This record gives sequence, C-alpha cells and structure tokens, in this order.
Amino acid sequence: MENRSIYDQRLSEMLGKVADEIKNYSVSFISHIKKLAEIGISLTSQKNITKILEMIVEEAKNFTNADAGTLYSVSGDHLIFEILYNDTLGIKQGGTTGTPIKLPPVPIHEQNVSGYVAKTGEIINISDVYKDNSFDFTGPKKYDAQTGYRSRSFLVVPLRDHENTIIGVLQLINAKNKDTGEVIPFAPEYEDIIYSLASQAAVAITNAQLIKDIEQMLNSFVKVMATAIDERTPYNRDHTARVACYTVALASRINEITEGKYKDLYFTEEKLAELNMAAWLHDVGKVTTPDTVMDKSTKLECRMDRLEVILQRIELLRKDCSIQELSGTLNEKKSKEMLELLSRYEDFLIKANQPGESLSGKDLVFLKEIRAFRFKDHMGIPRHVLTEEEYNNLSIPRGTLNPEERAIMENHVLVTEKLLSNMPFIRKYKNVPDIASSHHEKINGSGYPHHLKGEEIPIGGRIMAIADFFDALTASDRPYKKAMSPDEAFKILQKSAEKGELDKDLLQIFRDSKIYATDTHKKGVFET
Repeated sequence: MENRSIYDQRLSEMLGKVADEIKNYSVSFISHIKKLAEIGISLTSQKNITKILEMIVEEAKNFTNADAGTLYSVSGDHLIFEILYNDTLGIKQGGTTGTPIKLPPVPIHEQNVSGYVAKTGEIINISDVYKDNSFDFTGPKKYDAQTGYRSRSFLVVPLRDHENTIIGVLQLINAKNKDTGEVIPFAPEYEDIIYSLASQAAVAITNAQLIKDIEQMLNSFVKVMATAIDERTPYNRDHTARVACYTVALASRINEITEGKYKDLYFTEEKLAELNMAAWLHDVGKVTTPDTVMDKSTKLECRMDRLEVILQRIELLRKDCSIQELSGTLNEKKSKEMLELLSRYEDFLIKANQPGESLSGKDLVFLKEIRAFRFKDHMGIPRHVLTEEEYNNLSIPRGTLNPEERAIMENHVLVTEKLLSNMPFIRKYKNVPDIASSHHEKINGSGYPHHLKGEEIPIGGRIMAIADFFDALTASDRPYKKAMSPDEAFKILQKSAEKGELDKDLLQIFRDSKIYATDTHKKGVFET
C-alpha cells in the first residue's frame, strides 16, 4: 500500500512536470508566433532596404539565440556581404553602421555552403563545421584563425522573393543555450521558421526596391521632360536644374537654423523630395508657350527682328529724299534736314529696341513723334517709319514682352497647374501641383495666377519664388538682359521683399547661406 502511494506521488510529479513543459512549450510557441507576426508587420512597413537587411539578421539572431549572422545579396555569380554581426567579437559591419565590410565577394558554387544555398535554394543546418566534410569551410576556419573565434553550428537559408527567385542568403552561426551560453546545434524546428522569416524579408526587400525603382523612374522622367523644355530655347538651358538646386538647398538650410521666424520649420526627407519634384516641374507649362515669346530678345522681335524692317523703311526714305532733291521737288536744305531727322530716328529706335531700356517721359514724347511722322515720297504717297504695333512694342516699359505676350508667358503657370493636377502623384508628392504652380505668387497678392497672399502661398512656393527670381537675374543665358552679379541681384530681390512681394525672412536665409556660391550651383546639376 505504501509502495503504491509512493508510485502515485511520483506519477503525479511526473505528470506535473510534463504539464509544465507542455505549458512552457505552448507559451514559447505562442511567443514565437507573436514575434513572427510582429516581425512580419515591421518588415512590410519598412521602406529602407538597408534597414530591412539589418532587421533580418537581428531578428533571426534573436529568434535562434545565434551568436553571429551574415547576410549576402546575390550579384551575378557572386554573393556580396551586406550585413555582418558577431556578438562575441563585438563586430557590427555593413548596413547603417558606417563600417564597411572588407571581405571579398563569395563565388556561387557548390563547394562553399552559402554559395550552395544560393545556387540550390536548400536549407543547410550543420552541427559542427569542423566535423563536417560536405562543404569547404576553409573561409570560416581562416577567419577563426585570424580572429580567435570558433565557428561551430551553422544555419544557412535562402531569401526567395515573390517570384521564387533567390536574391540573397542568410547565414546564422553558433546557436547558444539560453541558460548556459554553450554553443549548440540549431534546432531543426528553426529551419522552417527562419526560412519563413527570410522569405518575408525577401518580399519586403523586393517591394521596397520596386517602390524605389518606380520613384527613380518617375524622377528620371521628370528631369528628362524638364530638360527637354529647357532645351527648347538656348536662353533657358539648365534653369530648371539650378532652381531645383537653390530650392532644396534653401529648405535644407532652414532645417539648420535655430532662431527667427522659421526656426521651428523642418523639412523631412519626404518633404524635401516633394519640393525637389515640384521644382523640377515648375516650368512644365512652358511646353505650350510659343518659341517666339520664350526667345524674344528685343522689343521688336517676332519671327525676325522687326527693327530690320524699320531700318529698311528709313533707308528707303533716305533714297527718296535724294530722288526728290535730284528732281527738284525737294530743295537741298529740306533734304539735308530730313536726312538728319531720319538719322536721329534711326539711332533712337536702335537704342529703344533693347530690353534694358526703360523710356523716360521725354523719350516717350519723341517716340510718339516718330509714330506720327509722315513723308510723301516722289510719287506723292505718304510714308511712315513706325506702325502702331511697332510703336506699342517699343513702348514696353520693362523686358521685351508686350501685354499680350506677357499674358501668354504667364499662362504657363496655369498650364503647369492643369497638367500636374491631372497626374496621379503618390502620397508623398501630393502637394507638387500646388507648390509648382505658386512660384509666381507674391506675398502682397500681386502675383499670379491666383493672387494668393502671405500664408496662402505654400512655403515651397515662397522658397521657389526666391530661387526662380534669383536665377532669372543671375543667369548668363537670358535673351533680354546681361547676367547680374549676386550682389546686384540681391539689391533687386531686397527691393522686391520691401514692396511685400518676396518673403523677406526666407530671402535673408538664402543670402546668408550663400547657397548660390557653391560648385553645385555653377554646374547647375544636383541629385537628391
């Protein structure tokens, strides 16, 4: 009876231990499942490929309690070291660590274990590499000899993407007993778990790369389109690239300031990318602007410079004076006076045709006199020097464009807005149409196309307004003026800010930062 009691007690204790082990296993299993789910969520939400690679190694090491881990990417017929971690040696290389991996690429062939996995896609689990003859472990053994490390257990799994293509290999080294720290073989149940983790990671990598490739393709297309528009005219080459450079550089400088109106403003990487995109597209509407308007270098220019026509008229009038003098219908004194007057007209008109000439009140009176001038030729037909249209063009107070042409030029912003509003931009670029189409708005509401005021203008548009204006003043390839020095340009920009047209705080940051003096600006090229 006593023996039976002892037996029952032992049986009860045994069943209790079994129950505890089952409970612990269940808790551990549920914990593993939960952890895998968390890892899966983290992988799918992460868009930085380098961080995904680091996450794979870190989580796989933690999951299996491995001492070391290496992740390779497939590149042709070699494996490239991407991440290398070793806890015992205190090594973290590759990825975002800033420490490069100096080990050479590993050939993909069946003699070495990582190459074999990359080639066949099999999972390899080895208890002790020093007792295994299946593969050539010369590399790990040489590494051990150099570092004093002791490689033993290996778990090597492929990374397969959604198309079942092997894009990398994950190699875990030296699983450890959680209680004793002793190096042990990798448990077989970890093989499928780590393979599943690696496959999730591979799909995440592929998705992230796909997103990156799509964005790069979009950026390339945008730059090609912008360059094509710039190339339409020899007077606008590299303008878009320079404006994008100034715009992004100014926004980046704002991130660094610690005082003033914009000290709390910060542009994230996504916001800088959005600003860059908007800058490259700010003049896309010029695709509809006629070349005759874009390239107009003098007030009278159209398909040809109409000044030549006017000068021909004056020359014909000179010849007619000579004819009338010879025929006796015009005396010598009158002929001389007429020739002198025509010469005065000619000199004045040549000068007035230049874009930098702003006519004074006296000049406008003289221009009206030329418009009203009539001279009867030898056949009695009244001849003129200027047509009404030519007079209107020569009366242009600033630049070379008359009101009709200026309206056509300014319309490019509305076209930009219309074109970009119809583009299905991804979320990070959703504000591109508003930013790109607001670079001609002015703080006081006198800009175009919508006469926005102050804070109504997107901050990106206010920044780009300064970049665009500065480049227009300093560019050496504009048809209607000579390039200004930065100091000369800033005098004009400052006056514009004082009139309430430009954001004076942004202008001050732009000037103080001397962004315009960098080599990047001189080349007119930049990348983000």
